Amino acid sequence: MEHKFILVMVLCSVLMAQTAGAAGGGGANPGGQGGNLVPEKNRSGLRLTKIFEAGVGFLVAGDCKRAEKKFKRVLKTVPRNSEANYLRGVSLQCQDKHKQAVRYFKRSKRDDAGYHRAYAELGLSYLVLERPDLAREQLEALERRKSICGSGCPVDLKKAVAKLRSAFDRIEGRPAQDPAKNDQHGLLFESVREPQAIYLASISLINRELFEAAIRELHRLAQSLGPHPDVLNYLGYANRRLGHFDLAQNYYEQALAIDPLHRGANEYLGEMWVELGRGEDARERMAVLDEACPFGCVEYEDLRRLIELRVVAAH
Repeated sequence: MEHKFILVMVLCSVLMAQTAGAAGGGGANPGGQGGNLVPEKNRSGLRLTKIFEAGVGFLVAGDCKRAEKKFKRVLKTVPRNSEANYLRGVSLQCQDKHKQAVRYFKRSKRDDAGYHRAYAELGLSYLVLERPDLAREQLEALERRKSICGSGCPVDLKKAVAKLRSAFDRIEGRPAQDPAKNDQHGLLFESVREPQAIYLASISLINRELFEAAIRELHRLAQSLGPHPDVLNYLGYANRRLGHFDLAQNYYEQALAIDPLHRGANEYLGEMWVELGRGEDARERMAVLDEACPFGCVEYEDLRRLIELRVVAAH
């Protein structure tokens, strides 16, 4: 059908843009005091970032099959990572494998309901599959979110609404402005020129308890760097402070899947378990920190004191 051809062309046009490279090395203070993005003693985060970046490079070059293989590798380590699920969906989308793409866009939404790009691309795939009813559900979900935040909505939400609404306008024969115009990569990538500066700015926002703003900045990094344990750790912390415990747990567990001895993620996850009254789980995190810090570290001591305080308070 004509509208299917139009949508495939729109989807393919999304893949013609530039993206910035991610940061290189440095040392990190995983306990929450800032620092560089790659831990001195554990390079697993950098390794996964390089695989993610390779996938992005293939996607930008239009080699969607090789891109999908890279995102598949990333997802073996962090299967609940929204960015990697989303980009695997896009990689399948541009191979005209929309039924498979739907699965990964759904996963991206499931693991982060605020990942607005996934709603838009899921809606587009549904339209190609001639399921306008399901596509309309995605647009309505985005518009409900936009009605809540009003003029203060994040840019990615505005773009997602515009892109999916434009697709409906094309099908229904109404004049529509292509949301990819002057924004070639549409919802895929945002150029991040100084990831280290954005990382430190995110930590500054967290220290000022501006958690929603910090999450937006951390997501900017995640979209370029992919799943990095330090970024995931702070996403977990900021969401936890907002009371989004399920989402926080997901981010902490992703960080620990990449680096099981990550001191910050083990401490913060342990703190969350204390907060939720799960003392045994908190002590498990303390045991891991004991292994990670054979000569002692502040993360272990902070969690130990918190657990002891809660035990005293309980009696």
